[in-house]
Amino acid sequence: MSVSKKNQLLSADKKLNDLSNIKEFINSANSRLDAITSITSNSHAIAADAVTAMICENQDSVNLKISFNTTNKMSVCLRDGEIILRIVAYLLISNDESVLEKSCLRDLKNTYLALGVPLSNARRVVELIRDATISDLNSTVNNMQGYKGFLPKLVSETKFQFERIINLLN
Repeated sequence: MSVSKKNQLLSADKKLNDLSNIKEFINSANSRLDAITSITSNSHAIAADAVTAMICENQDSVNLKISFNTTNKMSVCLRDGEIILRIVAYLLISNDESVLEKSCLRDLKNTYLALGVPLSNARRVVELIRDATISDLNSTVNNMQGYKGFLPKLVSETKFQFERIINLLN
């Protein structure tokens, strides 16, 4: 075989290899986006379940003798839970960390303090949201066909982003 023919075959093999890498990248990215879409699709249920679980864990948080205007506090927690989930989803897609500085989350602690929501309860809600989000990611990805190797990295990134938000409440 001549050198020219051999170079053409190597070049064709390299192109095929590059195409398979591109296909793998696209499949992985699409699967990752599907998993992140699941977070936003389930954000209301995840937030509501987290607030409910925190209340079940800490009955004093709704004791009317101790707590004033509990309905407003719960509404704020539900709203913020959904906002947190949407911001985490955005961070997982874009990796644009400036969104935390530009968002309302930087004032989250002051909001809860002004409402009289114990910061330990607010942190617990975010921890429960984190755990439910990771559970949702695992179940979504496990029900997918094909490549699932991106999941450990996605779970790690999700935990990291939630830890950053929890730290805003310290």
